[in-house]
Amino acid sequence: MGQPGVSVSDEENCMMVKLEGSARVETAILLKQKLAQSQIAREVAIDWGEAEHVDASVLQVLLVLGKSLAERGSRIVVDQDNPRVREYLKLSGLSEYFPVREQPLPVPPAEAAHA
Repeated sequence: MGQPGVSVSDEENCMMVKLEGSARVETAILLKQKLAQSQIAREVAIDWGEAEHVDASVLQVLLVLGKSLAERGSRIVVDQDNPRVREYLKLSGLSEYFPVREQPLPVPPAEAAHA
């Protein structure tokens, strides 16, 4: 299993949450800390395209975030989906809480150069 990774960055009117590797309890704790230190934009986009696994504890943090955003008229959306994570969401009945964006946000030039 890969090392878990989580990053939170602010883009134009959107906060990006990127999950990589095996996102488990440790990742959930780190994600919660990073979100608490951030100004949350009107929308949060998730990139879990490189995640090997997203644990229920991480999904719980994201569900709470989604509820908070919905109360303010904002939303959470998946920008880069993952077939394994999507299947897990379908089996658990959580797919509707993590809709996939029709057109993903463009990759910033610095990241595109490393891709």
